[in-house]
Amino acid sequence: MARPAAGTDRDRVSVWRFEPSAGSAPGIRQRLVRNVAALAGLALLAGCSSQRRVAVPVPSDSSTVAAARSPARIGDQAPDQDLQIKREVAESRVRGRIRSSLQLYLEGESLFNQGQRDQAGDHFLRALDQLLEPEQEPALNRQLERAYFSLLGKIEDLRLEDLASDREEDSPIEWLANRNVFTIRVDPKLKHLASEDLLTSQFDVPVVLNERVLRFLTYYRTRGRVFMERGLRRSGRYLTMFREVFRREGVPLDLVYVAHIESLFRPDALSRARAKGLWQFIPGTGRLYGLRQNWWIDERSDILKSTVAAARFLKHLYGEFGDWYLALAGYNCGPRRIERIWRRYGRIDYWEMSRRRLLPRETRNYVPSYLAATIIFKNPIRYGFQVAPDPELRFELIPLTEQVDLETMAELIEVPTRLLDDLNPELRRRVTPFKLPGYQMKVPLGTGELARKKVAQLPPEKRIKLRHHRVRKGETLSLIASRYATSIQAIAQANRLRSIHRLRIGQELAIPLFPSGRAGAARRGASKVPRSTSSGPHVVSRGDTLYAIARVYGVKLKDLLRWNNLSPRQRIFPGQKILVSP
Repeated sequence: MARPAAGTDRDRVSVWRFEPSAGSAPGIRQRLVRNVAALAGLALLAGCSSQRRVAVPVPSDSSTVAAARSPARIGDQAPDQDLQIKREVAESRVRGRIRSSLQLYLEGESLFNQGQRDQAGDHFLRALDQLLEPEQEPALNRQLERAYFSLLGKIEDLRLEDLASDREEDSPIEWLANRNVFTIRVDPKLKHLASEDLLTSQFDVPVVLNERVLRFLTYYRTRGRVFMERGLRRSGRYLTMFREVFRREGVPLDLVYVAHIESLFRPDALSRARAKGLWQFIPGTGRLYGLRQNWWIDERSDILKSTVAAARFLKHLYGEFGDWYLALAGYNCGPRRIERIWRRYGRIDYWEMSRRRLLPRETRNYVPSYLAATIIFKNPIRYGFQVAPDPELRFELIPLTEQVDLETMAELIEVPTRLLDDLNPELRRRVTPFKLPGYQMKVPLGTGELARKKVAQLPPEKRIKLRHHRVRKGETLSLIASRYATSIQAIAQANRLRSIHRLRIGQELAIPLFPSGRAGAARRGASKVPRSTSSGPHVVSRGDTLYAIARVYGVKLKDLLRWNNLSPRQRIFPGQKILVSP
């Protein structure tokens, strides 16, 4: 029966992945493949949109059954009445399952449009389950088969439209590498076009033009066109740098297009399995290849360091398997998976693993989607893409010993802050790390010397320093500000807090420390607020408690009560001054 695709070492199970059971009866998968072309143009029997329902004829009285039971003309052999009745009952059940599936889909679509993605996914799974009987696959019933694949296409199209908007929270690999290509019909003209193209184009990775690659070529030109155009546009920022790194590391240059499959060339791409960056490193693999990850910085998003790591990882995988297709498969699902298959089935190649369904569905689609994307990147105009690439990001590295936020650096060298954001996406707080040896900021090419000079001349009131603070029980923003001799507004703005009265235990905060105190807060637009240190009174803010005040200032509660002539149960009010020392 339908189920979410098996998870990989790089990604978790998603409610959007579906595939027929690996334990189906012999010959079923072959029948599914033979029926692909016929299924591609068929709409869902029960309806092609969320607003339209198709009336399915259902026997409304006994007349229909009676008519079926009536004998044929004299001289003709009468049909087997019992068999006819069973057939009608079965067809009625099929129509009922299709109606039930449609209803679940419509409810899921409504939830999806309301932003309730998880609940919608549950409805979509149940809708598909309605089209699968426990004892058989959909291929054993043509009506259920057509309805199943049509509904699956509708679900994928719905999510594709969502990704076509400006919402880009998810990593594209979760959709690009999990397309249901069985419903895609390949135009014979495209096969001829691609065959001619391979004769004239040069590739440094072997390119196979089989049915799966052709289906992904079709997908990129039709339903997945929005993905292809985004990748073609964004690639202009990085491809020159990528090729330089891959050439230096001794890796085929055509592998730079892996970044299209992984992230659509987005340094901020994040998967549900917490894989991040242009090359989608999970935390463990990132650390293995020297990508630092802490509260200040995540070098999986570093456009240069992550590219070096990706080149070295791919080179290592090729050295382990001796085949670039298996290296790509290992990059996607993890090298241990390939090793386990080899130990059990012998040293078979990627296509044999894919044919036997020994690899996860995402990995079975990974290499064909990469090959299709590479073919298009080599000659996009030939395949109908006329996209102007973004300008190349050219930069130089400058070492920094003092913390500098991106806004201040942009003012110093007179460049847009957005440009520094694009060059330094690894900075999680938009400020250079505190006490991180060897960190170098990327600035536009030609501004390095100016940046070094301006930073050295930076006045004290513009030198920002941040500390990392984890909220403890009883702490309020006022108490935290008092502890670090800064302002409530400075902390709120540095962390983009919606409310200064709501903190969570364990919440992590960036605490801006300015040498000039209030002057630094005023520079960030904060008003002057009462602030006290251990040598003066503490001004109570909303949410403060006597216990929390005593804890922040490191004094005993009984001493705090004695100094202020208070009882343990006495209430305190905003604006009240509390002595925190004798």
